Amino acid sequence: MGQTAKSNLSLVGVVILLCALLIGMGMLLGGGNVLAVDLAAQEAAEESAPPAAAEKATAPADEALIVTEQVERMAMRQNLRGMQPVTRTVPVGLNAQNAVDMKECTFVPVYVDGTFGGYSYLVDNTAYLSIPDFCALINEDCTETQESDHLQYTAAGAPITVSVNADNFTANGRYIQLKHRTLALDGKLLVELEALQRIFGATVAYDSEAVSVTVDTATKQLIQDGESFYNSHEIYWLSRIIYAEANGQPFDGMIGVGNVVLNRVASSRFPNTVEGVVFEAGQFTPVDNGTIYNTPSAQAVRAAQLCLEGVNTVGNSLFFLNPSIADASWFNSALTYYTTIGGHAFYI
Repeated sequence: MGQTAKSNLSLVGVVILLCALLIGMGMLLGGGNVLAVDLAAQEAAEESAPPAAAEKATAPADEALIVTEQVERMAMRQNLRGMQPVTRTVPVGLNAQNAVDMKECTFVPVYVDGTFGGYSYLVDNTAYLSIPDFCALINEDCTETQESDHLQYTAAGAPITVSVNADNFTANGRYIQLKHRTLALDGKLLVELEALQRIFGATVAYDSEAVSVTVDTATKQLIQDGESFYNSHEIYWLSRIIYAEANGQPFDGMIGVGNVVLNRVASSRFPNTVEGVVFEAGQFTPVDNGTIYNTPSAQAVRAAQLCLEGVNTVGNSLFFLNPSIADASWFNSALTYYTTIGGHAFYI
């Protein structure tokens, strides 16, 4: 009887040993998969479980740290889901449903104060956004009304008027000059980022190496309104000299005449006011023949405003003349030629 019991015990021991060996081999062979499943399950649980679950599972002294780490991990995973630029073809025009032409563009991720916020349009290596989309990114209200040839917005409480394929537009009574014309794509009117930065103050930059856009709202401040920014006396005389000297010239040439006047104001060689420069003896023919007092066109007024906004087409030029009706020999011998726009040659 005793011998039988010992045999049974030995058999049980062998069975237990074999089971242990089988379990160990299973862990060695499939341990990677088990670990992967466990990590995936843990990640899913972290994302689905509210912070309160972590609080209950930790000591009070560690609660704040654990919850903070969990939130940061979840935010990082969320950000990593949509980071890569995507290139696709979009319809041309404000009415995407009825568009005939298509254009290829790249959707570039936008980070607002370090957090992924959406995408901008990258076309010909220039980043664009619509005004409503940008307002949504920086948490500003925006309404849109489509007129016959332009879109009217009220953004951050300021009126903004933008036309399709325009090289400038108005915002809060100010003229904004564009380096790249507005684009009607994907049912939206897109504006270059540099102009949006100017209007809303938030720092906006496109990183060509990272292929991403960053927006910093710490500097956010709406552009000063035109009524307080533009000096009415300067606009009065600057627009009149532009109109008298350059009416009928290309718009860049009208701006060039205004630039010469403002360059003289900034120079110690000339009077330090617009009116003083305009009426300096022997300088401008319209003062002598009286055409300086003619009412300027809306285009001349706009050119004057853009000059005061810093738009410049003739660099540091201090002189100009029309060589077809005036002797340019002194200009060519005593000055440095800069450029010609329309009928005017400009000199430094």
